[in-house]
Amino acid sequence: MKTEQEYREEVKSLTLEEKAWLLGQKGGSFGRVEKLGRAGNVPQDNPRNGMDYFRSGMGENDGQYHPVAFPPAASLGLSWDCGLAREVGRMTALEGRANPEKVTWIFRPGVNIKRSPLCGRNFEYISEDPVLAGELAGSYIQGMQEEGVAATLKHYICNNQEFERMTTNSVVDNRTLHEIYLKPFEIAIKKGNPWSVMSSYNMVNGEWVNSNEEVMKMLREELGYEGVVVSDFAAIHHNKVKGHVNGLDIELAPDGIHSQELIDAVRRGELSESALDEALIRVFKLCDKLAETPGCELDMEEMHVKAREAAEQSVVLLKNDGVLPVSPKTRERLLVVGNLAVNPSYMGGGSGHMNGYRIDKPLEEIRAIAGCEVDFAKGYETKGGWPPVDVSNEALIEEAVEKAKESDVVFFFAGLEYCYESEGYDRADILLPESQRMLLGRLLDLECKVILIASCGSVLDLSAYAQKAGAVIYTGLAGEAFGGAIARILFGMAEPGGRLAETFPMCLEHTPAYLNFVPELMDKRDVVYGEGIYVGYRWYDMRKLPVLYPFGYGLSYTTFELSEPKLDKSRMTPRDSLTVSVKVKNTGKRAGSQVIQVYVRDVEAVVRRPKKELKAFTKVWLEPGEEREVGLKLKEDAFAFYSPQQRKWIVESGTFEIMVGTSVADIVFTETVEMTDGMKGIVYTEMTPLVWFMKNPKFMEIVRTEFPKETYDMLRQETFEWACLIMPLPFYKMTEPYLGQSLFTKDEVAYLLRRMNE
Repeated sequence: MKTEQEYREEVKSLTLEEKAWLLGQKGGSFGRVEKLGRAGNVPQDNPRNGMDYFRSGMGENDGQYHPVAFPPAASLGLSWDCGLAREVGRMTALEGRANPEKVTWIFRPGVNIKRSPLCGRNFEYISEDPVLAGELAGSYIQGMQEEGVAATLKHYICNNQEFERMTTNSVVDNRTLHEIYLKPFEIAIKKGNPWSVMSSYNMVNGEWVNSNEEVMKMLREELGYEGVVVSDFAAIHHNKVKGHVNGLDIELAPDGIHSQELIDAVRRGELSESALDEALIRVFKLCDKLAETPGCELDMEEMHVKAREAAEQSVVLLKNDGVLPVSPKTRERLLVVGNLAVNPSYMGGGSGHMNGYRIDKPLEEIRAIAGCEVDFAKGYETKGGWPPVDVSNEALIEEAVEKAKESDVVFFFAGLEYCYESEGYDRADILLPESQRMLLGRLLDLECKVILIASCGSVLDLSAYAQKAGAVIYTGLAGEAFGGAIARILFGMAEPGGRLAETFPMCLEHTPAYLNFVPELMDKRDVVYGEGIYVGYRWYDMRKLPVLYPFGYGLSYTTFELSEPKLDKSRMTPRDSLTVSVKVKNTGKRAGSQVIQVYVRDVEAVVRRPKKELKAFTKVWLEPGEEREVGLKLKEDAFAFYSPQQRKWIVESGTFEIMVGTSVADIVFTETVEMTDGMKGIVYTEMTPLVWFMKNPKFMEIVRTEFPKETYDMLRQETFEWACLIMPLPFYKMTEPYLGQSLFTKDEVAYLLRRMNE
């Protein structure tokens, strides 16, 4: 690598016009300068070169390079496995290196919060929870970049819907922005140090993200991110100059589309040429780093097996009335129903899609394992399109029902077929397509055992079918080897290793953003994040809403027992860390995995906080009878909330509950720890209501010991006038007669404010 001075000399040798052109694409590449001998780099959305957005032909026989399609981000979220995420990141990087054109810069992973299950791009995102999303993304980045391939963390920030994503304005308060939407980026950046970050299309609080001084400062200054920032494709709207002022490096768009704007801005003095220099140095450094990454050769059959193993760790068993696993030697009459069994939906549409090396078909994989004949009925079909259209075909339904009447076990493959979920548009609802609902209702009324296997990149409303089905499995969109993975799980050759990374609600109307996720904005561009920090399970907990399946939930083919956790301290300060130790034992007869989850609650906070917040987790694989102790460490940020008033993270003194369980609803043990030497949750001003002073024991103690007894007694009175009229008043009103009854003088108010803010 060159020295810093050498990079500056290179940039100095370029004309202003050359610099401006280099801050966009040039011939499809970034950083290419012929006179300097720079070849540049061509980033891709996946390890395959060129566009692979449409599921056309796949496989090695069409003359193109088709790497293995590993499970996308949503399925990695279901795994709750940082080690697996790191390995998938590494495999993805190796596939890029094995590409004959050597792809060493990939636009993954996506870490946007699943604010609503309707977002069409949810299959590219990890979770509704920022800690789970950030930790898994950080591990994925580590795996990719240890192989010399640049990861791109995206889409920064508050890009939580696809409808009119280029023109909408995400209106979100500062606390919510930090605690929910910035947090996964913070965790992933600190853990994985991605070499690039992609900014999103939308506005945040009235300004496009690319040029938004506030949110770009959060990235560059609060999070200390020093890598390359690239815009999403065609995301610059006459604001490229302001983008470079605030930390944007390069624009992903057709060649030179806004170059003249930069040239004119520098000449007018609106933009310093040094800002362009710093951006180019970052780009040149990254391109040089990637130029050193060697190519490699891969055994794609071996990679396909790894993709299957990854899918197995992402499949979630939601219900099992003892019908699973089915014995491979069974003599029961088996029937597979559903077009998804022969045309599986393994990945969503748009730039997040890749065709894959070889697609396992569930029907073929089931027939290969079963020791008996397996019948098949298509059951339903769709008409292709973006999105596809459900087709009512009574003949297919009747055929499936008649065959089911002659069967003992029915494997019903349900869910959303290819391109119901895609970049560019959102889902209309969370229901199964109507033809599937009609058929499933008929099948569940028969005497056969129905095993419901649902595929989707986000949640589905299964509330009408879960009770009657003998078993319910959620597969996510599990990559090209999904068929082999689900067949092995159905017949007990593999364990269902997944746990839900988002809550399955009883209905769409219960979801947090239901009234604020509007698919027909038209002339209304504001998308109001009115649910605030109460996203996902935080919302259902706070509102005491029933859910179909809770966050973190998933069954196994074996059983586990957790011992009472031990905390390494009962009192701590924000500067300390807390280790939670718990023993996990496999009490069943099969090997399997369990996910240990640690949630934290501030028992009495100065602001309203969620009842539970995930702060640590680990996945443990155990053989039958095996027991292992795991330790999970909680640091300062596990106890903190963001104070918009003070513009910083705050840990208050007081009692915190440490909850250990296997889902947000299955808390096995709760312990407490006392936090001392914490910070003030609020800053007291003249406009702070009196009641906030009175809630603080420090204030009451100062008044009791330093002021007349009559003043202390007056504060403690319990009259209607005092409780309903006086206590809500701003503190400075306590100096006025008839309102504050001249409780304090102006000098005393100033003194008390100083003491309270010490």
